[in-house]
Amino acid sequence: MPPVVPPTSPAAPPSPPSSGNTGGVDPLRPMRIEAYRYALGLIPGLEFFENALLVYFAVYVSGGVDASPKEFVWMTTAYGIASVLAILKQQWFVERTGYRRYLTASLLLYACGAVLAGTSESVTQLVIARACQGFCAGSWMSSCRILAQVSVPAERRGKTVQTFALLLFTGSAAAPLIGGLLVSEYTWRTLFLCTAPPAVLLAGLAWFAIPDVGRLRDRATGGGYPFAPFMAFALAMGAFQVVLQEMRYTLWLQTPVLPLLTVVGVGALVWFGYHQWQHPAPFIRLQSLRRREFQVGLLLYAAYYYLANTQSYLMPRLLEQGFGFTVERTGQLLGYSALLTVILLLAYFRVAKYITNKKLLIVSGFLMTIATSMWLGAMPPDAGQSQLYGVLALKAVFGIFTVLPVANLTFRTFDHESFVHGYRLKNILRQLSGSFAVSTIVAFEQHREALHRTRLTEVVNPYNPIFTQTLESLTNALTHAGIAASQAQGAALAQIARMIERQASFLSFIDGFHFIAIVALCGGIFAAIQKQLN
Repeated sequence: MPPVVPPTSPAAPPSPPSSGNTGGVDPLRPMRIEAYRYALGLIPGLEFFENALLVYFAVYVSGGVDASPKEFVWMTTAYGIASVLAILKQQWFVERTGYRRYLTASLLLYACGAVLAGTSESVTQLVIARACQGFCAGSWMSSCRILAQVSVPAERRGKTVQTFALLLFTGSAAAPLIGGLLVSEYTWRTLFLCTAPPAVLLAGLAWFAIPDVGRLRDRATGGGYPFAPFMAFALAMGAFQVVLQEMRYTLWLQTPVLPLLTVVGVGALVWFGYHQWQHPAPFIRLQSLRRREFQVGLLLYAAYYYLANTQSYLMPRLLEQGFGFTVERTGQLLGYSALLTVILLLAYFRVAKYITNKKLLIVSGFLMTIATSMWLGAMPPDAGQSQLYGVLALKAVFGIFTVLPVANLTFRTFDHESFVHGYRLKNILRQLSGSFAVSTIVAFEQHREALHRTRLTEVVNPYNPIFTQTLESLTNALTHAGIAASQAQGAALAQIARMIERQASFLSFIDGFHFIAIVALCGGIFAAIQKQLN
């Protein structure tokens, strides 16, 4: 049994647990070292895969449980809030169980949550299942990245971190390919059920490969992690989310409920921040926020995760509902684009050390997002597959040019202790940014679609000669096709209604990409004026 090392200790990396060899030499050590490296990437890679599935194929999940857009947002919100609470509580669990037991147990419980989500019959059941999954999987990324930083020797750390990043991008790339096949051949339930077997297998890998570190056997009982600030943060997140949800339907001052929830949320968040700043053993050390480069890095991270999630939500809807591709073909196109990102990532690892001006890369990434969005916004409704290759290739570059240089610059001056707390804070921001991105883009699309539908419907009247000519032509065509004259006009009106719905949806998608371009422009300007990125 190796010595117990606290997760924040900068000490030498612990040896994997002994297999019982009486000579003191573990014959499985080389295998465990390699398995450990891949486990640190595969575990959070599973979360990225499952989250990408839900974002890409959101319409099928919400349709499967007959969820309205408002109810669908609650699914992502429940996952995001539970994930944030899991990150806050991560160290509490680790100090009592160790990283090996913590990750193994969370993977097994996550598999149970996947089965519960895949067998849900109502929105309420699915929201509960997603909250369970979020509380289990929310801290995987921070746990594994922290382990790579503090438990892997410096000579192997670079390779481990590269494997970690590669498997995260690979998980996201596999989601549209596998999800498109599952939805076309089976049902939306398989999007959740397919993650349960890998979670069980990864639990076995975690138990085999991850060393028994992090547990404090001589810790003081009940110290370090009070319950009140944890609940205050949960209250603040819940209050803010309710306000954001309801402001789409109700003016902020129309009822006293929303202002009251806003005050409660702000008060709880301020008290949480004050408590964490003063407490000797906080959930997260907020003193890292004093560093200017860390502040800039967090804001750029937030911009990246917001843009990545909004693009992932809009792209499949544009391809399917706008251009008329099948779900399987849509999954293939998006999957090939994401696989190109993985290939570019391998190339980036080889040339990154020669690129000294990281700001140029970051700004270029935002500019490519603007170009991608404007290109998609200019696409005609009858665009074919060949017309999408260029824009999908350009989209693939965004993550490489943005998030990787930001990751290099944000934590470059951190010691092990600061890295642990700073990375947890960054992952809280990741979860909140993803949840907020889906909430805002759903609301934006809903609003713009209603606006376009209203404007298009205004021209459908007997005084518009274009409408009357179209109606007459469709009626005659349907009559010649064998439909009775008494039913032909009603069928023609139904076709016109479907045309209006499709055109309204297509125009709302175009508006969505224009909105993404504006956000990317703001991010690019912000990155360009930062001296800390030089």
